[in-house]
Amino acid sequence: MFSVLGLLAFLAVLFTACEKKSDTVIDPSYDSPVISNIYKSKDTVFTTSGAPVISFFTALTANANGGARIRQVTCKLTAPDNSTLGTFTMYDDGYAPDSTAGDSRYSCNVNANITSCLLVGNYTVQYIAQNETGLYSNAVNSALFLINTANLPPVLSNAALPDSVVRPVSSSFDLTLTITATDPDGDCDVYNVYFDAYRPSGSFIGTIPMTAAGSNIWTFTNPVLPSAADSSYGYFKYFFRSADRSGALSTYYRDSIKFVRPN
Repeated sequence: MFSVLGLLAFLAVLFTACEKKSDTVIDPSYDSPVISNIYKSKDTVFTTSGAPVISFFTALTANANGGARIRQVTCKLTAPDNSTLGTFTMYDDGYAPDSTAGDSRYSCNVNANITSCLLVGNYTVQYIAQNETGLYSNAVNSALFLINTANLPPVLSNAALPDSVVRPVSSSFDLTLTITATDPDGDCDVYNVYFDAYRPSGSFIGTIPMTAAGSNIWTFTNPVLPSAADSSYGYFKYFFRSADRSGALSTYYRDSIKFVRPN
């Protein structure tokens, strides 16, 4: 018993002695830059669909944070539909609009022309810095709200409804309503289309949302079911309306369908 324990103790000492401890191993620390103290000359941009431009001055502090030197600082402007309007380089070189070179205060003028459709609402300015080893800072987002100062409401046209519908005796069939919605400020400004429905008696059925089907067409499909109730026959009235992203409402587009008893 003693000899076995002695052997185990000897092997433990031997293995411990064979372990090599190196003082030459280097565990480098890579520190990412840090950005802070973001400033924008405006939080709200006022423009029009006739000349849709976003323009403002912005600045921030970019600190190397003990790591490699700053290679570049950028800000990216993103529209409400997540499309990128531009990525702008910020400088700490002492040339306008930057005031002092080498003070870690980076700045630039953002000027972006909206070439497709003027989307109102919340835009995002995203700031990020990169150092010479390729490490990126924390990304910081700042909100920018855009208002159309000459906003016009949507326009509804070309509703497609049958003049009359014969209810089935049994089973059912689908009835589809369509309407065209456009906007003078660009069709991307159309936010929704809906209609208020009323029974022949005048009682309110509800406000029904429609679905965008492409090419400015909005649709609604619902099954027509058999019914013996008197309230299911006569002229059902539909009052269509649309809202844009600024909350402006179109005028009502009115139409009706006569529901007829089966023969």
